[in-house]
Amino acid sequence: MRHLVLALPVLLLIAAPAIAASPGPASIVVDATSGAVLEQDQAGQPRHPASLTKMMTLYVAFQALSEGKTSLNATLTVSERAAGQGGSVLGLKTGKTIALADALKSLVVRSANDAAVAIAEHVAGTEDSFAQRMTEQARRLGMTATSFRNATGLTAPGHLTTARDMAVLAMALKRDFPQHWPLFATTSMRWGSSQLPTVNGFVTSYPGAEGLKTGFTCPAGYNLAAAASRNGRSAIAVIMGAAAKEQRLALTTSLLNKAFAAPAQGNLTQLINLGQIAPDLSAQVCAGGIMPGDAAGATRMPPGWAMEVAFGRDEKDVRRKLAQRHKEVARALGGGKAVVVLKPFDGGLRYRGIIAGLSEAKVVPVCLKLRQTDENNCLVLPPAAVEGAVEAERRWRMFSAR
Repeated sequence: MRHLVLALPVLLLIAAPAIAASPGPASIVVDATSGAVLEQDQAGQPRHPASLTKMMTLYVAFQALSEGKTSLNATLTVSERAAGQGGSVLGLKTGKTIALADALKSLVVRSANDAAVAIAEHVAGTEDSFAQRMTEQARRLGMTATSFRNATGLTAPGHLTTARDMAVLAMALKRDFPQHWPLFATTSMRWGSSQLPTVNGFVTSYPGAEGLKTGFTCPAGYNLAAAASRNGRSAIAVIMGAAAKEQRLALTTSLLNKAFAAPAQGNLTQLINLGQIAPDLSAQVCAGGIMPGDAAGATRMPPGWAMEVAFGRDEKDVRRKLAQRHKEVARALGGGKAVVVLKPFDGGLRYRGIIAGLSEAKVVPVCLKLRQTDENNCLVLPPAAVEGAVEAERRWRMFSAR
């Protein structure tokens, strides 16, 4: 396949300002047909891509398909390295197999890190070799500030990009592989006996959405590359480094709405990528006891002892049981705060319903009383265990790379 270097026209950055301690999100929105930039902010600033990386994982896999080096029906055998990936995963086991078509779909729908590594090893033998191919392809596409070190998007030294470069990649995916483009709009997938929904809320919420990819790690913040069409026009927006999922979606929606309302622009000078250090946003998006991904006014775990009174796969069921139990024992406990915490468990996720901010003198007798009946299970959590529960979720979110 002949690959054209995309010269993405945008506003010239006159000066390279110093990186602020807490930089705002980098963003860009372009006309998907002409590449004309309609709006941009810090689009040439280096950023951590998180799972936007998987856009290039898919591009290189699509290349292998187009060159006849593999097929959608190809069977991938899961290595120990692939099965050992953390964060967003399908739960693939060492030695088991998955069809390439399912693995590709899982990257879009579930941002599955285990499937990404399985694809990399299938196409290039090792993930390191595949990452080298990814970087080489980035150069051919004109992504001058992008280097890849893995196929998943987990944070690694030198694994960097810019919003500008991700817009180049999104346009290349649409241009070079139109036969695979509908994959990015997939809203669910069948895996085993389960129907798994997409992790990309943009696809299901924005009128005219064509999809693409979300991404999250603590250093990266919340990222999104989004494509949509309206009234015969197509646009691509990229947000990198939002503080929350809600901000990420709101910024993307605003940029795309402006793009469809604005006249097409041309004859703009080319945007330059800035030679700066990518900001680490961990202190902003994963600080203290705030649970990354929560809505505005995120939950902060209060200090003190706690008790776990609900546990399970179904978040709504856990929240219901937690609210009911808290109502029953709040007076005896002297208050407390009901909090739901994520717990990585056996390759998947469980939800812990916890009443926190308690004293030892209150929580122990109340919990013992609840445990006297079979249906009322309870687990006492000293302060160190509460801190461990918060840290387990934070670590999972840090490596989830959605």
